[in-house]
Amino acid sequence: MGKLSDGKTLGGIGSILQIIPGVSIIGYILTLIGVKYISDELQDGSIFSDMLYAVITGIIGVAVGVFFILFGVVASRVTLGVSEFSGIAGFLAVAWVALIISAVFVRRAFEKMANRLNAPTFRTAGTLYLVGAVLVIVLVGFLILFIAYILQVIAFFSIQEPPVQSQQPQAAAMAAPTASAAPMKYCASCGTQMPSTATFCPKCGARQ
Repeated sequence: MGKLSDGKTLGGIGSILQIIPGVSIIGYILTLIGVKYISDELQDGSIFSDMLYAVITGIIGVAVGVFFILFGVVASRVTLGVSEFSGIAGFLAVAWVALIISAVFVRRAFEKMANRLNAPTFRTAGTLYLVGAVLVIVLVGFLILFIAYILQVIAFFSIQEPPVQSQQPQAAAMAAPTASAAPMKYCASCGTQMPSTATFCPKCGARQ
């Protein structure tokens, strides 16, 4: 279960870094690698595919959002007409739609992980991602998204790894019948079965 352990660690650390400005992109990469390990361990490639689509659409949304912010800074220094404001609204709408699509894929991946790993926190985090993405235009969505990130960290670190089963009990169980099964022989006189170490037959007393 090495991949599951590595996925748990990378996913948890990556989720923490996603919240920290300046290193969030590293966090996304680590989380994606962690999900890849978990997906391989569960033998379900759709988990990684959903998360990959989520990261790609999320990056698109962030890029559009950053462009919107920079455009807004430039626009604040000049007089804008109706067409310029329409352009800003269009960029904002694209970023919002990309965020929602990303949240849908995250929710799908987390739903599968919750079911396969018996970790319901993933399901809660995925639902909050989607709700937060939809409500981000009214600002309360940012708070919901932050809570979703926190639950994501908890979900990764709460993954239960199956205990490593020792092979010694099985080996002992297999060796026990062999040890107890002593070699046998038959009396040359009366044919009675007896241990191979017996000197005299227990039935007729004949020397062996």
